[in-house]
Amino acid sequence: MLKTTYMSNPFTIIVLVLFIFSNRLSSQNIAGTLDLTFQSNGKAIYDKDQFDVYQDVKVQPDGKIVAVGSSMGLDYIPYIMVTRYLENGNFDTAFGVEGHYSYSALIEDGAYKCLIRDNGKILIGGYSTNYTNWGALILQLNPDGTPDPTFGNFGVSYIDLGPGEDMVSAMQLLEDGKVLIAGYSENNEFKKVPVVARLTETGSLDTAFGTAGIAQIPVTEIDNEFSALCIQPDGKIVAAGHISNGTSWFSLLIARFDQDGNLDTAYGSDGIVNMNLNNVDDEFFDMNITETGEAILTGFTVSQTDYYYHLLVMKFDTTGKPVASFGDAGKVIMGNVPYTFGDAMMLQTDGKILVAGCTGELLPGNNDWALWRFNPDGSPDESFGTLGLTTTEFFGNADEALGIALYNDKIILAGKTRNATNYLDFAIARYTNDTEYHLSVPDKLRVNNFSISPNPVKRNSSFILELNDDIDRGIRINLIDMKGNTTVLKPIFINMNGTKQVKVKLPGVINAGIYNLRISCKPNLTETCKLVVID
Repeated sequence: MLKTTYMSNPFTIIVLVLFIFSNRLSSQNIAGTLDLTFQSNGKAIYDKDQFDVYQDVKVQPDGKIVAVGSSMGLDYIPYIMVTRYLENGNFDTAFGVEGHYSYSALIEDGAYKCLIRDNGKILIGGYSTNYTNWGALILQLNPDGTPDPTFGNFGVSYIDLGPGEDMVSAMQLLEDGKVLIAGYSENNEFKKVPVVARLTETGSLDTAFGTAGIAQIPVTEIDNEFSALCIQPDGKIVAAGHISNGTSWFSLLIARFDQDGNLDTAYGSDGIVNMNLNNVDDEFFDMNITETGEAILTGFTVSQTDYYYHLLVMKFDTTGKPVASFGDAGKVIMGNVPYTFGDAMMLQTDGKILVAGCTGELLPGNNDWALWRFNPDGSPDESFGTLGLTTTEFFGNADEALGIALYNDKIILAGKTRNATNYLDFAIARYTNDTEYHLSVPDKLRVNNFSISPNPVKRNSSFILELNDDIDRGIRINLIDMKGNTTVLKPIFINMNGTKQVKVKLPGVINAGIYNLRISCKPNLTETCKLVVID
């Protein structure tokens, strides 16, 4: 036998190690690659009970990840689960109980969406039911994962939207702190009616919106729902989902309301778009609005040629018509396997479109998490993943990504995976990206006694604080990063156009990122707001 000796050469070993290391680094630089700094393999799996599903995910300004969903044991009684993760994928033990908050009314409870307020409080929307009623449920937690007693009944707001079942599938925050929710409500004819409702900041129905706080659309069949909700730049409200036009198939649904909850008759047909592509089953699950007010939506369509579920991405203009220059006459249909869904989406700052979902075999067969990126015109972005698509396998069973979030140069997905014992586990995965994403902050941010502009502000430049007349010169300004490190900023008092202003120069040691700006002055006034620093 010939003895091989080449591995004993130290130079060869060094070259080989460097080659492997460089390959690993180069793969990490491709957008859409699992981020190996997150739990060492890009994935965090949490086995809480027999059936665990994350439905939505958000990222706090400090990079911590909040995921919400439901868990259920063999008693088949679901309860709400909220988990907060550190940036590295470990549980944040400072949140709730060892990183988790659960809610159960001992009958049946579920969560589908979450939002994070500017003050760090967390809103969760879903449903709760007892033996006689099924209502919309909204929870509000303090930043530490405890119920907020200022909201609803010690953090719990139970809303009856109609006489039958109610469900919250989507939420949006308004600038005044009020909350828009969307989903469905079952009427006296046992038909699910798509609804949008507005809540006060403390969680009760805002009766100034729609009819007694609720806006809805007419339906003729049983199964109809809003699954997505957005606000246009002009304040108009757009909701999307599906509507039933017959006993055997669903159609795409979009509706637009004005700020008071009235259908906007300038959109679609009397405020509603009701569209079927293949006379089988079409549904929207998520939506984003562009800066110009156009709607981009994702979901699925079923074709009569193969009866496969195909990924669907569409773009509509501000009148409710498909944008012809997007994809194929306003639509992108992808997937040559039986089961391909788009469940959640986000727009990057460069206009590219990220869609999360799944692709593979029909249930209960094997399907994988899917993450697509499209160019603004709807064409696949071939610089992302493999020709625009990244798939992620867990245990070789049925997996699906249901929520998506962006933070800096990372993409975070949340959903479910079916483990080796055939039960569902909570799952999070984080991917690399080549585009920075920062939480949006108004160009001029006003708090009680100050306004700040510009915001975002460029590194090594200055921003202006405009002060109320009664603010004296005893002012202190601290910039605090997400790790708690504080930099003292020096104010320079100026007077421009008759206003009282402070010019603040950012020192060169300040890097791009999201910071807390803490402003203190005599006698005992302290206010904190977000400041975004960009390159």
